Amino acid sequence: MKKNILFKHMSLGKILLFLLLIYIALLVVPYISHKKVPADYQQNFNPKSFYSDTTGNERVAYINDNNDALLYRLHMIENAKKEVILSTFDFNPSQSGKYVMSALIEASKRGVSVRIIVDGCSGFLDMYGNDYFQALASYPNISIRIYNPINLLKPYDMQARLHDKYVIIDNKMYLLGGRNTTNLFLGDYSSSKNIDRELFVYNSSEADKNSSLSQLRTYFERVWALSDSKEYTCEKVTESVKKAAAALEKHSDYLRNKYADAYTDWDFEKLTLQTNKVSLLTNAIETENKEPLLWYSLQQLMLDAKNVTIYTPYIICGKEMYQGLEDLKKKNIPVEIITNDVASGANPWGCTDYLNQKEKIQKTGAKVYEFMGKYSCHTKAFLLDDRLSIVGSYNFDMRSTYQDTELMLAVDCPELNAIIRKEVERDKTYSKTMEANGEYTYGKNYKKKELGIGKKIFYGILRIVVLPIRRFL
Repeated sequence: MKKNILFKHMSLGKILLFLLLIYIALLVVPYISHKKVPADYQQNFNPKSFYSDTTGNERVAYINDNNDALLYRLHMIENAKKEVILSTFDFNPSQSGKYVMSALIEASKRGVSVRIIVDGCSGFLDMYGNDYFQALASYPNISIRIYNPINLLKPYDMQARLHDKYVIIDNKMYLLGGRNTTNLFLGDYSSSKNIDRELFVYNSSEADKNSSLSQLRTYFERVWALSDSKEYTCEKVTESVKKAAAALEKHSDYLRNKYADAYTDWDFEKLTLQTNKVSLLTNAIETENKEPLLWYSLQQLMLDAKNVTIYTPYIICGKEMYQGLEDLKKKNIPVEIITNDVASGANPWGCTDYLNQKEKIQKTGAKVYEFMGKYSCHTKAFLLDDRLSIVGSYNFDMRSTYQDTELMLAVDCPELNAIIRKEVERDKTYSKTMEANGEYTYGKNYKKKELGIGKKIFYGILRIVVLPIRRFL
């Protein structure tokens, strides 16, 4: 009776506002409290286990160029004998996306099993109802699943996303890093491309159960088997779907001419570096507020080092992450972070948080280089001393820590570490750095990008808007 009276005196607008607030609460409240890392995980984690004094069977190549990244994908898929596995956060029917689809179709026609898993956001925005993806799903050897599809009736699940990016070929090789399957990251088809780094891993012998490749395959099977990984199928082979399939198949001959090197024999022994050990680091996979397994692992590895360098597109720290940086300071471990200058970052939401937090970050002792290159930097990497390089999908933010699936590859290889460190020193010259007195020093190649009045107003407003939602950016 009281409820009826309450709603009777509320206008329609107030009722809708009330329902909207409930919906927003269901969207954010499940993720406000951060979970702890289980005691058994902490007890079993040993930073020393990521190093070895002997040479291992897995070799790596370092891919830091978008054209090379596309070449590697085309070559790997072309040489698949039994299976191709592709996991990606973002997959759209851009030029490079269609080329990858074309290669996957050719593999399926050879009898190769193709399994693809894509995050629900990309599925919602790019795949549902799209003729090219419908065509891709129509081939008999191709299976596609969507991780946690967007469901407006389940707002409490919507924050959990699949952020992994990797390609596995048979039981022999894989590629893992931060590149999505779009023009921004593959080939030379976008004026606003992103700089990224990823690792190609090749087994000089058949992968054993302890190899990183076996670890990655096991991880994929767990994600694939989740009840929240929903099957994506071709609803009907319409005329427009047939035309899309024909267009994709026509790309095959074009690719063999345009990217002829991808269809030649490659000597992987010459292309790759010897490693002592390659290890996979993962986050939890369930579509819920996650235990920060990957952050804990990275933190323990950093505490075991003498110096730390971090690449991240943006920095969004929660209290536990700030404490982690403070712990490094207490142990006198110098930390350098290379992140995008706010005027250069491809994600203004993520980059704007730094404007509000940079003094707080500086107090942790971390020295931040604000990078202003020709393109926005999308790299996610940690360099520990002169041996361990960790590359993958993890952004130095709360979303990657508590909400998304994430993968990082830890490689004990001094030669790889030296290659990336050389790039670090180069990128510092394109960066500005805030000193203790609040003044900036500038690298010799840093060129300031002036923001127009409109963008200045936009960032000014954004600095306020991001405050209550920063953990979800």
